[in-house]
Amino acid sequence: MVEFELKINKKQGTAYFPKELRKVLGTNLKGIPNATAMLLYPEGTAQKDVLKSLDIIRSDIEHKINMKEKATTP
Repeated sequence: MVEFELKINKKQGTAYFPKELRKVLGTNLKGIPNATAMLLYPEGTAQKDVLKSLDIIRSDIEHKINMKEKATTP
């Protein structure tokens, strides 16, 4: 899974989204934030599909954590 770094312009409060993200997500997005993360998805996407994608992302993050722990365990 690819990670993108997004920076918000401090003066304008705007962020640049790489072309690859705009191609996948489009330009009309919905977002659900919490204290440490935000879920972005294309407007009109079925909530069932958003949850499936979220499950895939969660599994990938858990896998990365497990790989890191294995690498540091003697």
